[in-house]
Amino acid sequence: MKNTIYIIIAVLSMMVLTGCAPSQSQISKGSLYPKIYSKHPKSILVLPAKNTTTSVDATDHFRYTISKPLSEKGYYVFPVHLVDSFFKSENLVDAELIRSIPVSKLKEIFNPDAILYVDINAWDTNYAVVSSSVDVGLSFSLLDANTGEEIWQNNAYAYSYSGLDGNNGLIGLVVSAIQVAINTATDYTKLSHVANKAGVYGLASGQYHPKFLKDNEEKLILYDIATLEEERLYVNDYFIKGNGKDEKVALTIRNHAKGYHAFPVHNLNMFNHNGYSNYYISEEVNNKRYLKNRFFKYENNRPYLLSKDKKVFVFTEVDGTIPYSEEDGKYYFNIEKIVELSKDKT
Repeated sequence: MKNTIYIIIAVLSMMVLTGCAPSQSQISKGSLYPKIYSKHPKSILVLPAKNTTTSVDATDHFRYTISKPLSEKGYYVFPVHLVDSFFKSENLVDAELIRSIPVSKLKEIFNPDAILYVDINAWDTNYAVVSSSVDVGLSFSLLDANTGEEIWQNNAYAYSYSGLDGNNGLIGLVVSAIQVAINTATDYTKLSHVANKAGVYGLASGQYHPKFLKDNEEKLILYDIATLEEERLYVNDYFIKGNGKDEKVALTIRNHAKGYHAFPVHNLNMFNHNGYSNYYISEEVNNKRYLKNRFFKYENNRPYLLSKDKKVFVFTEVDGTIPYSEEDGKYYFNIEKIVELSKDKT
């Protein structure tokens, strides 16, 4: 289908974890992200990202690579260097202080249609003797600048891998290790671009794109990672137990292919790699902090999973955690509401 967008997910990995191939839902972008299509913003102000990692350079890497994918989507993006210069002239150099500015004030100053808030929740470099890897995790939240309402949200994860280049012997091993370290020094800029591009992948086309106001019927083919049965949303026990240990494990879906790779939010293998301790992430939007689950998509800060062409919203606690129940060895979430999206199935 010409207007179908394929989100490639590691089916084999999913089969290993769930025991069978997951079903698929074919959903229009307009159904999945209705609010951005009703608001159709034309310009976006990108605020400095909130960095919750130990990498001091993470914010800059993100900032220098976010404009291009947004522009390619057809949006006018306020030049980040001019925006930063303005904040600096106002003695606002701390990202948290800038993000605490009310939406109404940002609207008054810059007059954007929408404001993008980003949280950097993973930016890690891992070295081994013969390989290195870099993990990047970003959370995006787009707010309507007129109302402060969240109109689009997404998480993006990316990963790079550098390994041996085929040299033999001790000298070759040392050379390879040095090359790995040198190559890793450039990973952040390249990888942040991959992560940003993946993060805006499902975003509606902006005014300066040929598909503006025309791509709402394009289809996203997504794998269902939950089963809707009798007013319960059943999930694999991996959702609840994680990998059983607070440490990262190797990614397997690309067999350690060299290069830079992006992952969808509902990739079980990526979750396994991140470790159980990172089941939830903290996201701060418009001076409000939210606890969000990595696996769930969100709409109006309410979590949902896709199942049988439906958005299945689940109950949450006040603090943002998502309670679950267990019966006969099967885990499930209680349902808040169900929204029918599409009748198309693959």
